[in-house]
Amino acid sequence: MGKRILYITNYYLEDVVEQRNSAPFIWQAGQNKSSYMIKMFQQGGNDVIVWSNAWTDSRSGKYFKGFQSKIQENVFYSDIIGAPLLNIWACRNSCKRFIARYVQNNKIDAIVFYNMRMENTPVALWAKKKWNLPIILQYEDGLTQDATVSKIKQIFYRNMEKEALPMLDGAFLVNSKIQVKCPSVVIRGVIQEQTANQICENTNEIPKILFASTLDEQRGIKVVLEALKHTNQEFELYITGRGPLESFVTEYKDHRLHYLGYLDYEAYQENLQQADICVNAQLAHSEFGSFSFPSKISEYISNYKLVVSSDVADVKEALGKFAFIYENDNPKKLAEQIDQAILVYHNPQKRKQYQENMQRYINENAIEIIAQKANQLFEQATGEL
Repeated sequence: MGKRILYITNYYLEDVVEQRNSAPFIWQAGQNKSSYMIKMFQQGGNDVIVWSNAWTDSRSGKYFKGFQSKIQENVFYSDIIGAPLLNIWACRNSCKRFIARYVQNNKIDAIVFYNMRMENTPVALWAKKKWNLPIILQYEDGLTQDATVSKIKQIFYRNMEKEALPMLDGAFLVNSKIQVKCPSVVIRGVIQEQTANQICENTNEIPKILFASTLDEQRGIKVVLEALKHTNQEFELYITGRGPLESFVTEYKDHRLHYLGYLDYEAYQENLQQADICVNAQLAHSEFGSFSFPSKISEYISNYKLVVSSDVADVKEALGKFAFIYENDNPKKLAEQIDQAILVYHNPQKRKQYQENMQRYINENAIEIIAQKANQLFEQATGEL
């Protein structure tokens, strides 16, 4: 029997984007993941109420009143104030008031909350203590280890983890190497089932390689640029993204490199469709790498693109049958795997074998399969299994 799930996350529809002018601050990968989680819960026959913080980094000081979405009536937005710390306070208190009103006349079987964030975690812990509601963490992007997060915030995140992790009734994990002392389900990314006729695609004489990421140290842009020195293969490398190391890209001289700048999601999708090989270079041997799984890899797989990746997280265990994996964040090893991917790309029979392995992975991670696993987790979390 389906459960009633309260899902606390950052989720945006056009109505709240218009109200809060939040488009510049939407993280597309997180938006995709939230949309997928909602759809997956519903696929399992569950009733889902979405409480969205609808975050904005605006520092206008403006107060935005929360409201129920007319586009998707199961979505409710929090109040928020466009100012540091006050935005967190507004989100927390708005969510607490909503839960307190809701439980007076309705049953909540479990709360799923996105990540170990200051606007989400304290609310889930409060609801657990006050009403003994089962809480399930969607755990990814280890913020205590993220080099882009300030040291002060990391301290807050560590303290939250110490309190929250022992209280969890379940967890959705972004990779299988994360250890939690509760029932869990691994959801590495959003697998979109495509039609099989995409497997037999034509090849370009000169393959197009795509690197799409934040341009910073831990996403590996320096490794990618260094790798260019170790391969003489002819290809077109298209880089899209923005970040503190953008100048390294714009100043790098190689006739094969084309910097596209930051693209909106629609333009990115167009470039993805045109690509032949996609590269993930997130640093594997960093603390952050243990708490992540680059969600873009799932998009590459869903579109049957050959994937070259670092051995971050559990990439090797999960994708070893069809990804070209290099170790030790070594630019020379990355170049070797790019060369190997190009050889396979130009061999239609081998390329089809790789893509058929991708198809098996897609089938094994279809949304209805993940929904069954999620329902088992809900049963365990609520003590009904």
